[in-house]
Amino acid sequence: MDKYVHDAVLDMHIARNDLMAALEEVKPDDWSRYVPYGSRTLHDLLAHIASADQAWAAAAQGLLKGESEERPPLTPEEARAVRERAIERGRQQSPAELMEEMQRRRRLLLGLYELLEPRHLALVLRSFGDTHNSVRERIWLGYHDRLHAADVRRALRMHWRPQRLEFLPEVEPAVRALSPDETLYVMYSVDPVNWERPSPLPGWSYRQLLAHIATGDWVLQGHLRHIIEHNEVAPWPDVDAGNAQRVGDRRLSTEGRLTEEYLSMRHETMRILAQLRPEHLNLRITLPWEPEPERHTVLVYLLGFERHERAHREQLRPAMKYVR
Repeated sequence: MDKYVHDAVLDMHIARNDLMAALEEVKPDDWSRYVPYGSRTLHDLLAHIASADQAWAAAAQGLLKGESEERPPLTPEEARAVRERAIERGRQQSPAELMEEMQRRRRLLLGLYELLEPRHLALVLRSFGDTHNSVRERIWLGYHDRLHAADVRRALRMHWRPQRLEFLPEVEPAVRALSPDETLYVMYSVDPVNWERPSPLPGWSYRQLLAHIATGDWVLQGHLRHIIEHNEVAPWPDVDAGNAQRVGDRRLSTEGRLTEEYLSMRHETMRILAQLRPEHLNLRITLPWEPEPERHTVLVYLLGFERHERAHREQLRPAMKYVR
């Protein structure tokens, strides 16, 4: 096995062991517990994990033929439908059956990984879109088990009931853009040895950068709460001072705790967005980061807010394991 692939596989073994340790804590009556902050039960989550390696196994088989994937990436709706079908099928199976399926698919995938050679790492996986789709990056699958091990532990720790949130049609694009999935992928892919090292953002380590990402919705939430309560836009706070204070207050927080805070804060953002009314969207707000600040509608502000997280996510990427 190629050494680079070997390192990725070793990381997968470590992450799988952690996931199995979390799953061993689930008692028979716990499988119906919901995973914060979504609408899946632990049984649903296990069904998702059990089927997750199938797409990667198909991709690996294509790579072994020496060709990049030709199929275009799934749309978010198509990808969601695939996941939902797997979960629906899994609801007809017992946790023991799903656990066996999960392990069987992983053995198949690792068998295919053993055949990968350096030439395969130069190929791309079209199913991931036009960026960050290299085999060299995407074979590091340990993040997926780490992410869901945290989901399991959160579900066992918290009593959660799904909340049905409905959004104005105009706000839906902003809601989709603020999905935490891509940011979680990067967070759970960071090599732990990098957290205390300097990030591309001067003066901040990668851990401090994560603290900023975790709390980054505070300005948006403040604006939205004021708009909903007063039907007008509040003056901008001192953003730099507020960011510095929040990062400083979390100087002792672990990356796990910061990731949990990120999820909690993003859910709160969704809850507030669901309270917006049509008249709120046409209120005018100045965007101070523009060279010549202009007054835009609140809707324009909402649709562009995800750029803040995307920019900082890119600054976090150099700390990912695959960059070794």
